[in-house]
Amino acid sequence: MQQDPCQDCIEKRQLELIQRVGRVGYWEYDAQSQSMALPETSQELLHSMVGGSHDKCHSLMKVLPQAERRRLLAALDQAHAKRLAFNLEITLSNGTPKPAHMVVRGAPLTGRGGIVGIAGTFQDITQSKHIESEREEVITQMQALLDALPQGVSVIDRELKLILWNRRFFEILGLPQNMVYRYASFENLLLYNAMRGEYGPGDPQQHVKDLVDRARAFQPHRFERPQTGGRTVLVEGFPFRFGGEVSGFVTTYTDITERKQTEDQLTRQRDVMKTVIDNFPGAISLFDADLRMAACNAQFKTLLELPAQLFEKPDVHFEDLIRFNAQRGEYGPGDVETLTAASMARARNFQAHHIERARPGGTWLEVTGTVIPSGGFVTSYIDITERKQAEERIRVLALQDALTGLPNRLSLNEQLEQALQRAQANGSEFAVLFMDLDGFKHVNDSCGHDVGDALLVRVAQKLQDAVRQTDVVARLGGDEFILLLHDIAGTGMVVSLADKIVASIGAPIALDGLPVQVGASIGIAIYPQHGLTRETLLKAADQAMYVVKTHGKSGHRLAGAAE
Repeated sequence: MQQDPCQDCIEKRQLELIQRVGRVGYWEYDAQSQSMALPETSQELLHSMVGGSHDKCHSLMKVLPQAERRRLLAALDQAHAKRLAFNLEITLSNGTPKPAHMVVRGAPLTGRGGIVGIAGTFQDITQSKHIESEREEVITQMQALLDALPQGVSVIDRELKLILWNRRFFEILGLPQNMVYRYASFENLLLYNAMRGEYGPGDPQQHVKDLVDRARAFQPHRFERPQTGGRTVLVEGFPFRFGGEVSGFVTTYTDITERKQTEDQLTRQRDVMKTVIDNFPGAISLFDADLRMAACNAQFKTLLELPAQLFEKPDVHFEDLIRFNAQRGEYGPGDVETLTAASMARARNFQAHHIERARPGGTWLEVTGTVIPSGGFVTSYIDITERKQAEERIRVLALQDALTGLPNRLSLNEQLEQALQRAQANGSEFAVLFMDLDGFKHVNDSCGHDVGDALLVRVAQKLQDAVRQTDVVARLGGDEFILLLHDIAGTGMVVSLADKIVASIGAPIALDGLPVQVGASIGIAIYPQHGLTRETLLKAADQAMYVVKTHGKSGHRLAGAAE
């Protein structure tokens, strides 16, 4: 029966549509004549792929490079001889950096007399090949990047199959290379580790099951895993998403063995240091280069009477302790912030020192500061009250003024020399105040020597009340007194103190029912501005006091100031 011509038209249009939209061409090959024929639509498709002349596009053979043509002819001969279908991927040279690609498929055509020819299709796969090539290029670049990382890296897909890794993955985990390949089972890698004891004692299969169950949750994780052989690996994992859904997991493996060994060594060193500090026969503190407390013992808080709230912050700073001491008068009178700033400046330029320091309440401390080469300092405090009391009992006869109980000239000279040594060592300043009473001779002559002596005792007490416990008030003899002010924070502090003393001494005093009033003339010398020796400082202060005497008395003057 003859086919309806209209039906032929419909089928032809359908075939053309398939060829145009699906970019699939049709061809037929005559083995005897070795000729190939393409329908017109297929010729147009071939021309769109390779360009050039239309004359060449009526046969695949004419557009193929020589090597590809030989491959296609061999496939056609084999299909004809062995009655086999074939599937061949061919690259077309079209003179561009990105050549065209096609898949040629064929199969024998049989008739009553056997094989009458071979027919098949060719399909344009250029775009998919280019995409695949770009994908391979990206993967190659990514692989190069991963191989350059110091960490091991593995990437598994949603099915827990290995899809990407780097060379450090083998090295850090100690995995045999034949176990690591594209789409290797993550479960098999876990089992290998479990069998060699990586996950500790217990049933290896159960270890693997637990780990696989956790892996399927695709939750971020971070942990340290000890390995056989004493090494430690930091494992960090996080999921990645595609199209809004979890598509796999990236895990990094960092060998932290050396870091752990260093941490363990530091821990042991800290334990040793803590043992030494806790058993030290006194108070001890350690501050780092940033002046943050690194360690102290219980005695440090007890001996220095520091409240617990000072140590509640994560970081205890040297400035916190200094400000607290300044607020409670540990460093004598003066502005708290000025005193704190001065102490902080000395701490930032810390110098080794060994001093004895009297605390409010009469406790004496032997303070030794040692510089740490890498930055910071260690300070120890030994309670010497008892020792100081015994020394003072011996020294008092030779160094104390019999009337007022103040240090005498010999004692003053010693303390001035000590102040000079300390200031030269740590770069601090101190002041010498030379004071002479105004009108004392009149009181002594008119009221008697007993009243005069009582007045000197009361003046000595007022001077001691005006200064810090660490400062020195001495009596040279007669009505002359010397004040030695340690570690001053500028001349402003000294001038303020001199004003206070002039006012205090000038106030009326009742002695044995008699109203007595004297004044005070004070000369001030500052080390190192006005002298570098005991003699020059005393002379500068004496001369400044003399100027006050000749200009109205009852006041103070700084050495070298214009008259």
